[in-house]
Amino acid sequence: MFKRVIILLVLSSILLALVLFRDHTSAPVNNTVTKSNDSTRYTMVEYKIRKIKGNQYYGKSDDGTDIIFSSKNILSGDKIQVHDVVICYFEKNNLGKGLVKVEKK
Repeated sequence: MFKRVIILLVLSSILLALVLFRDHTSAPVNNTVTKSNDSTRYTMVEYKIRKIKGNQYYGKSDDGTDIIFSSKNILSGDKIQVHDVVICYFEKNNLGKGLVKVEKK
């Protein structure tokens, strides 16, 4: 009986840890922008660039979430400056992959 209680507690704590971990790793879904073909494959979030340091870009969305990305994520070749608005694309079905691409709005 004592072994069963210990096993139950261990499995319950693992389940709780997994649920808490999943809540902290979800991708941003607020402030989404829809586009024709890309809307079916990506979650899109608008950010306003507030600082550029080297090849790192720092942005903030209207709901207050921050993002930092490098110039390698800018696939369109657009010249992005401070105060520009960019659209960041995240894969809908693979939240762990993170940022897929960035383009200037």
